[in-house]
Amino acid sequence: MQGQNNTNDNENDKIQHVSSPYNFSYSLNIITLNVGLFPWAASNYLEHNRQVIEHYWYNVLDNKHIRLNWLPLNVWDGGYNTIPQDYFDVYIYDTLYMNYYISQGWLSILDRNEITYAHEINSNILSMIESDNRKYYGIPIYGCFYLLIYHSKDKELASIKTFEDLVEIASKRHFLMRKLDGELKMSNYLTLVGSDYHINHITEENININVINQLSHFYKHAKLVLNETDRHSFKHSSFYIGYAEDINTVLSVDENDLSQIEFMPVPFNNDDRPQFWLDCIGIHPQAKSRGLYEKSLQLANLMTCSTVLNEYLQEQFYVITTNHITLSHLSTKNAIYAKLQILMESNSFRPSSLPFAINSSLSVKEQRMQAIALIIAQHQKQSQSIANTNTNTNTNSNINTTS
Repeated sequence: MQGQNNTNDNENDKIQHVSSPYNFSYSLNIITLNVGLFPWAASNYLEHNRQVIEHYWYNVLDNKHIRLNWLPLNVWDGGYNTIPQDYFDVYIYDTLYMNYYISQGWLSILDRNEITYAHEINSNILSMIESDNRKYYGIPIYGCFYLLIYHSKDKELASIKTFEDLVEIASKRHFLMRKLDGELKMSNYLTLVGSDYHINHITEENININVINQLSHFYKHAKLVLNETDRHSFKHSSFYIGYAEDINTVLSVDENDLSQIEFMPVPFNNDDRPQFWLDCIGIHPQAKSRGLYEKSLQLANLMTCSTVLNEYLQEQFYVITTNHITLSHLSTKNAIYAKLQILMESNSFRPSSLPFAINSSLSVKEQRMQAIALIIAQHQKQSQSIANTNTNTNTNSNINTTS
């Protein structure tokens, strides 16, 4: 894994980049910052985001001698299929992989006084990435909740407290669910096992089959599983389970119905803490060796400033910003954001992370993938067992009926 991260003298010549409308040909003294945005949280608005950042960077901060080179998806995708390279300067990463990046030396540690807009960031969230007293592995920018989204008049759903309550309702309702990938299945499992959440390794011996059985029963009740590219009317479904931004991307919701939508953390356990994913802006330590640390820090601070976020998140429902000033600004314009703000400010958070499977010869990321594969295999095995049981039950029922 580390071998993929070696640099060479011609590395920057090989970097693909996204074009910019700014013309730098007039000067030979141009410096380049290699910047990786997060392509998933706001994929439809990346070009708009780049334009807003470039406007403030070049025109307001007068950094026309420092070109922003936007890394494409095949070079940086947030950490899911790519890893930070030594020529990266600033990149947005998913904290699922934070511990791995720390172990590989891919994240600079920032002092609190280096985070210009720390006072604008939700303090609970900032503490998630604290390495030591007032030192941090980057600057939080986006958050993501896994939510149960329902109609405000649905008193039965509003009153549920446990996962068992949810399963009982799910067994008799028509509801929608976001398609489950491996990491989400793993996160659901870890949240449901509760006190075992911080387990370091997942193996055949310590996996909780009862929890797998519960999840398998629950998943099979979903009437329609949606991809992020699907569009489906929420009006004709009882409830939806997925991410907050699905309200804008997956679900089709009339403007007049926005105030009629409620949501809660999916009640996988009793501590009322939602499944929460965090995206942060990190600075690669190699930026310092290139003399680019100060400018990288300036860019990271710019990208998390409420003035900039207000401008480039204004049309991006419902990406959740960790900047409470921007969240308050958006809340005045939209009923959903107002409710998300209440959720953000009323809960203690922990970022979702992935444990390892025991195989010391594998890289950390490969161990995590092995753990996910194990969870999925157990889920599929259990789902097949449920299906076989249902088939046998139906067969016996038919035999009894005909006899």
